[in-house]
Amino acid sequence: MFTKQEQYQYTLFIFFIVFIYFWNIWINDVWTPNEAFYAEAVREMFESGNFIDIYYNYEHRFNKPPLTYWLVALSCFFFGISEFAVRFPIVLTGLGSLYLTFLIAQQLFNDKKVALFSVFIFAFSLQFVPNTRYASPEVPLTFFFLLTLYLFLKWYRTNSFKYLMFSYVSLGLTVLTKGFPYIVVIGGIIILFLLIETGFNLKSFWQKFLQLKIWIGLPIVVIIGFWWYFYSYLKYGNLFWDIYYQETLGRAFEHKSGYSVKDLTYYLSILIWAFLPYSLTAYFIVIVFIKHIKNFSFLYSWIIIMLVIFSLAKGKLPTYIVQVFPALSILIAYSIIYYSPKKIKKYIYYLTFLIPILIVSLAIVFLVYMLNLDMFYYIFSGFPFLYLIRYKNIKLLPFVSIMLLFLVFVISVLPKIEKYRPYDKIGKAIEENFIPKSIPLVIENRFFYNLPFYTKRKVISQKTKEIINNKPYLVLVKENNLKFFENYAVLWKGKIFNGKSESQFARLLKAVILAEKYRNFSKFDNYVLVYKQR
Repeated sequence: MFTKQEQYQYTLFIFFIVFIYFWNIWINDVWTPNEAFYAEAVREMFESGNFIDIYYNYEHRFNKPPLTYWLVALSCFFFGISEFAVRFPIVLTGLGSLYLTFLIAQQLFNDKKVALFSVFIFAFSLQFVPNTRYASPEVPLTFFFLLTLYLFLKWYRTNSFKYLMFSYVSLGLTVLTKGFPYIVVIGGIIILFLLIETGFNLKSFWQKFLQLKIWIGLPIVVIIGFWWYFYSYLKYGNLFWDIYYQETLGRAFEHKSGYSVKDLTYYLSILIWAFLPYSLTAYFIVIVFIKHIKNFSFLYSWIIIMLVIFSLAKGKLPTYIVQVFPALSILIAYSIIYYSPKKIKKYIYYLTFLIPILIVSLAIVFLVYMLNLDMFYYIFSGFPFLYLIRYKNIKLLPFVSIMLLFLVFVISVLPKIEKYRPYDKIGKAIEENFIPKSIPLVIENRFFYNLPFYTKRKVISQKTKEIINNKPYLVLVKENNLKFFENYAVLWKGKIFNGKSESQFARLLKAVILAEKYRNFSKFDNYVLVYKQR
C-alpha cells in the first residue's frame, strides 16, 4: 500500500509525534490550578498511605473519580514523585489514544492509509497536545472512551461476546475516570448508530439493541465504575454528595434558565481553534458527506451525540469536546484519500487546508520574534511550502506545519516560559532552611494551587491584616507590603504571574512576551518569602 518513500516519510512523522509528546515534559513546574490537584493529591496519598480517600491541601477532594489519580500514583511509585512521573501516564494514554484512533479507523474502512492519516490529523490537533502535557483526566478519559468504542465495534463486526464484555469493562473505567455522564454519551452514540444502521426500523433496532445484553453489561459498569461513589457516600454522606453533585449534575443542569444561541453554538465556535489545523476541513467535510451518512454512520453518530449533549449541558469548557476529535480526524482522513471534489467545491476544499497553513506559519514567526528565539526557527515557517513543492501534497501540509509549531514550542517556548514560574524555587528555599512541615505557608490575598506540592505543607490564603494579627511563621507576601512585617528573614524573592489561572495559557504567554520583548513586567507581581519569628 505504501511506497518506500511514503514509508520513510510516515515513519519520520511518527517519530516526531512521539518525540514532541515526550520532550521536555519534565521541564515545567506543575501547572496551576488543574494539574496541581492531581500532583498534590498523589503526593499526599504517598504521605498518608491512603490511596482511596483523595485529599488536596489536606482537605477532602471529591470533585473527580480516582482513576487518573491512581495512574499518576502508579507512575510516581516507579519513578518517584516528580513532574516527569506526574505527566508520564498522561503522555502514554495520549499515545494510546492515537493508536486506538488508528484501530477504529481500520475497523471502519479496512484501510491502513486512512487509519494512519487519522493519527496524523488527531495527533497535533491544537487542543489535544497541551492536554497530554499536564496531569488531568481529559486524556485518560479519551483513552478509555476510545477503547470502549473500539471494543464495541469489534463486537459489532465479529459478534464475539468477549469484545462486548470487554467494552462494558472499559465503560466502567471511563466512568471511574470522569463520571457517570459518559454512560449517557457513549450509550447515545451506540443507540444512534444502531438506529441509522437499521434504517430507523424500530423492530430491527430492538433486535440489535437486545444483542447488547445490557442486563449483563450494566452490572459490570456499576461494579467497576460506581464502587468509589458508593464507598465515598457511605463514608462521608452529604459531604461527598454535595461536592460531587455540583461537579456533574450541577454543571449539566443548573446555573442558567433557558438556552441562548451562544450556548447552543458554543462548541461549534470552539472547534474552529481547538481542532486546528483541520477545523475548517472538518466543517466542510461534515456538511458534504452528510448525504452519505449511512456510509459514515458510526462517525456521524459520534459527532452528533457529543455536540448535542454538551451543547445542551449548562456547564461548558473547551476540553469537554476533545473526545470528538478522533471521529473528525477519521472522517477527514477518509476524505484525503478518497474525496475528489469538482469545480467550486474543489477550491473551497483546498482553501480549508491552505488557510490554517498560513495561520500556523505566521504563529511560528510571531513566537520566534516576540520571544527572541533562535533565528533558525524562522526556517520552520517556510518549510511547509518546501514540503509542498517536494511532495505536492497540500492535504498533509497542515499536519507538517503544526508539527513544526509544536516542535518549536516544546524545545524553546516552554523553557522560556519556565523562567517566569518560580514555584519549585519557593519549595527549595523552604526545604533548604529546614522549616518544619507543621508550619503552614500563608500567602497574602492569593492562592497558588501548586505550592502545596512544592512546599509539602498546608497552604493558606489570608488578608494582610489577618497575617499580621495571627503572626504566622512562613509568609509569601507582595514586596510592597513587607513594611507591615518585623523581625523576619528573607528566604526567597522573585516575580510571579498575577493572572487568575495558567489554564488561560494565552494570557500567561502574553505576559511572558511582554516581559521578554519589552521588559514589561506589569503582568507579574514581586513576591518575597519570609520566615517570621514568633
